[in-house]
Amino acid sequence: MDFVEITGQIALYGNPVIYGLFLIGILAGLLGTTNIFSKSPVGTAYSRYLLYSSNILFLLGFGLICWLHYRIYTELPLLLPESLSGWINKQITSMNSQAAYSFALYDANSPPRYAIPLWIENEKYFFWFMCYSAMAQAAFNRLKNHRIQGALLLFLAAQILIIFFVTNPFVDPLPQFFAEITPWFQKGLAPMEQFGLFMKLYPKMIFYYNASYMWLHPPMLFLSYAAITITFITSSFMLINRELEVEILGYDFAKFGYFMLTLGMLLGYPWALKAWGPNWWWDPKICSSIMMWAIYSTYLHTRLYANKKSMWYFTSILGILCFLAMLFTFVSSFFFPGEHTFQ
Repeated sequence: MDFVEITGQIALYGNPVIYGLFLIGILAGLLGTTNIFSKSPVGTAYSRYLLYSSNILFLLGFGLICWLHYRIYTELPLLLPESLSGWINKQITSMNSQAAYSFALYDANSPPRYAIPLWIENEKYFFWFMCYSAMAQAAFNRLKNHRIQGALLLFLAAQILIIFFVTNPFVDPLPQFFAEITPWFQKGLAPMEQFGLFMKLYPKMIFYYNASYMWLHPPMLFLSYAAITITFITSSFMLINRELEVEILGYDFAKFGYFMLTLGMLLGYPWALKAWGPNWWWDPKICSSIMMWAIYSTYLHTRLYANKKSMWYFTSILGILCFLAMLFTFVSSFFFPGEHTFQ
């Protein structure tokens, strides 16, 4: 089967979205930089329009991603010939008798379908930065400090440029997923080849792509990452000026981010037990996530004493450390071997 008809349409409709975001990113970068170094606000109304436009384009792009996943669900089931289905069900029954978690038997009337979450491969960056864009809009509307507003725009610009140049989810949608399933949809497979491929694809479909935790664990973490970025910006400005409304804004986003981070980590625990068994505690990303959570907890506790001069600066430094710990946690998946390592 040729997947170009599916992926080509996503690329066709996604390109205007990406180029629109790129234009917004350039303008946001210029306005953001100008406001950070200017003594008075510059183009506040235009900045607000840029944020609104950014959120609209992100939502359009996210809608396209939803459409792609819907087509995968409806058009790419793992269909088996009748001669193989009975044999495969015997194998699955045998596996289920020896495993803690069982697979559903193959049903010819309802073949297995990919219900893939909307934040895998490059799509996770799009979702993560879409969340930041929405939060930046909320933070921008609450504060009148033009330098912080400029910093919010500058971070948005940086994230959009990352999407445009490095992680565009539309130019080559889900390359790893389509590479995995391409052999299955080739014509002329021998029965033993089809059996082998099914037993390779089906477990990953169940424990990864279709896992219910996949719909909750990653998006909660990306929401927390976006909130931590806002807290990082406010914490950085707290080192320069003692403005109570800036501290309150950062704290409000920190509370939300901490809640999402804690809940997301807790939901990852039963999923890890199901997918990997008990031997995953020393996974680098899990260890670094616990470290980030500990720093985040300390930030929230010290914030109770932020009215004291020394604690004000200590709290702001911890807010910055939270962001650096978040970056380290995310990047660790690229460099350290473990269950979370990106392939």
